[in-house]
Amino acid sequence: SEAREMSNSILVLDDVDQLCAGSGPNGYSNIMLATLRALLRTPPASTLTAKAGGHSESKMGEVKSIHILAATSRSDAACVTLHELFDETVVVPLLSDSKAVTKLLSDAMISGALVSVEPMAELMINRLKSVGVKSALRLAERAVVSASISGTSRDDLGSAQLTALAEILEDLAGDEVTAQHLCEIF
Repeated sequence: SEAREMSNSILVLDDVDQLCAGSGPNGYSNIMLATLRALLRTPPASTLTAKAGGHSESKMGEVKSIHILAATSRSDAACVTLHELFDETVVVPLLSDSKAVTKLLSDAMISGALVSVEPMAELMINRLKSVGVKSALRLAERAVVSASISGTSRDDLGSAQLTALAEILEDLAGDEVTAQHLCEIF
């Protein structure tokens, strides 16, 4: 509601598919989808008329706008269910080469936190074949934190981060195998 009161605002909904999760069609709650649809279609407060693009004019002639950015990791959510709620849908493809992951990690990580950027990117691609932006960032962040918790010296930090990432990726692969066995239908 605060965003609607401001003259210009941006609202970011991360993992919007999780906000709408439920037992309805495609795993979504019809009530949550209807609520989100109503909230997105409501013009900003103190308006006489709604204008295209989220703009409206107040009784005082002041132009108000609210822009809503929503993110999801589920391509089915972006392309099937949630795209009806938003004016534009952009699907970011998975990264499938180490150069792209290296650029992502270099651009996104705090300078000096990630010591072995290129080897880490190569390890991700070699093990996973392709990776989403959010997943790559989470994996790198977990590796950095794991290596720093271990009390490794700055000289050995790069190899500690790679070792931590390798262990995280092994755990991930093991979790996927376990999930497949748990969910098998006989």
